[in-house]
Amino acid sequence: MSDLVETLHPTTDAAPDPVDTPAAETQRIVQSGTIWLAAVLVTSAVGLGPLLASGWRPSDLPMLAALGFWLGVVTAAAGTASLIWAGCPTLGFPLMQAWKQKVYCVRFGIVSAVSGMALVGFSLLVSPA
Repeated sequence: MSDLVETLHPTTDAAPDPVDTPAAETQRIVQSGTIWLAAVLVTSAVGLGPLLASGWRPSDLPMLAALGFWLGVVTAAAGTASLIWAGCPTLGFPLMQAWKQKVYCVRFGIVSAVSGMALVGFSLLVSPA
């Protein structure tokens, strides 16, 4: 077992559950971050690929819909970058620092990627054909 599992919990003086340790959670986040990243990339490709292949371009949108579209693209791109960071192995940081980074990155990444794609979809749906 790792040293973190064998250390005592600071508030209860009882050994923590191995599932709740930062090492185990960081490993889970790296694995699930990779899965979330794949899901975001596949969803984006499936959603925008046929549109772009058919000749549609974002410049065809009215100004308000284009603003929503590009805001959603930037939000989804920030979420994708955060998911990439969450899915990367932790090589250069101490475990506790990497754990904090990955917890926030995976949460921010999921929320911003999904909300950005939803905003893009909404902008496309409300624009006139």
